[in-house]
Amino acid sequence: MKVKILKFGGSSISNADRIRNVEGIIRQKLNENEPLAVVVSAHGGVTNKLVTLAESAAKGQDVSSLFQDLKEHHIRIIEVLFPKDYKAIRSQIELYFDELQNDISFLSSEKKLSSQSLDKFLSFGELFSTLILAEYFSQNGIPAEQLDARDVVLTDDHYGYAYVHYQRSYNRIRSYFKGRAKLQIITGFLGATESGETTTLGRSGSDYSASIFGAALNASFIEIWTDVDGILSADPNIVTDAKTIPNLTYEEAMELAHAGARVIFPPTMIPAKYKQIPIVIKNTFNPEHPGSLIKQTRKVNGEKAVGISSISDISLLRLQGAGMVSIHGINGRIFSALARKKISVLLVSQAFSEHATCFALNPLMVKKAVNALEVEFAVEMKNRYIEPIRIEENLSMVAVVGEGMRHTPGISGTVFSTLGNQEVNIIAIAQGSSERNIS
Repeated sequence: MKVKILKFGGSSISNADRIRNVEGIIRQKLNENEPLAVVVSAHGGVTNKLVTLAESAAKGQDVSSLFQDLKEHHIRIIEVLFPKDYKAIRSQIELYFDELQNDISFLSSEKKLSSQSLDKFLSFGELFSTLILAEYFSQNGIPAEQLDARDVVLTDDHYGYAYVHYQRSYNRIRSYFKGRAKLQIITGFLGATESGETTTLGRSGSDYSASIFGAALNASFIEIWTDVDGILSADPNIVTDAKTIPNLTYEEAMELAHAGARVIFPPTMIPAKYKQIPIVIKNTFNPEHPGSLIKQTRKVNGEKAVGISSISDISLLRLQGAGMVSIHGINGRIFSALARKKISVLLVSQAFSEHATCFALNPLMVKKAVNALEVEFAVEMKNRYIEPIRIEENLSMVAVVGEGMRHTPGISGTVFSTLGNQEVNIIAIAQGSSERNIS
């Protein structure tokens, strides 16, 4: 029988009551005689606290109160979950906090926070949560053990957003799971380099971890348990009657996630799609709701779009100039320059003549992007083949996504006229050849 992968996000395990709720979900799955493996994030809010702690320590600030607050948060969870005997689990968690204290001392002395140091620092969140959950389940009749994903998930050294070496990781995971009878409680978000240095897979990377383990073990399903009823047709904070999308393809889910839908981390679809493993998005606090099912294909029932997602507060950089038309490989140079600085682009739009190329970025990346491009095109700018880079700020990106948009005339016109009727000015447009996304 194939294993099923369950992943629980930080909000699902943020306190003792919610951990008990997760226990109920897992117990029900086990009663259905389904082999399971469980991937978990850090307890809700802990990763952000660790970021603040690391940044403050690197600035030489007194972080004793931040450290104590983080420690007490976990101790409170332990004392509620283990009312009769919490000394053993507390002594284990204390060892992690001793190690964390050593890392704080290192950052305070170095006065510098590298991406590598931050990855190591952030790993404690998942180590705390998996240790607590594995011990809690074991003491309540579900034999379980902690699995540190760094022992099996191999990555490169792109700290903060590491690339996974899939096949070698899959081999390690399969080897580890052979003969393991206990329920594995796996640290999400984490990997390690060949030399054993801690890496992370990107914020919200625990979803990705679940997909990696699912692909390695040829899982029947990957269930992502979160705090909403699946992927919604729009942001419910903006569209009050947004509805759960019952079925969508891997591509639709990836497009929506990339354009701002935060329910699932975009790379999650890669391993699952390759192995054709369905992904289900479920609500930990409403487990009877069917949620959203993501798979290879779905029946298009006449609807043109399945959802709309958006990202607020983005910046648009425009590179233009009459000389760009004659520069061979201009786009390759643009995006290579950005890639070398690890800058991700949200949207790209280009004039047919190649006279201008514009792309949307996170505002925090603008200064780095401008510097990278000015270095790359220093000669062309000096000779005025390329004009000074133009920046437009405080913009929003909206994406309309759906398989039903393919080969359907008039979709773009409907989108643009709808925005025009609301007096929304369109600055840049991007549509892939797949026709399933207009941004």
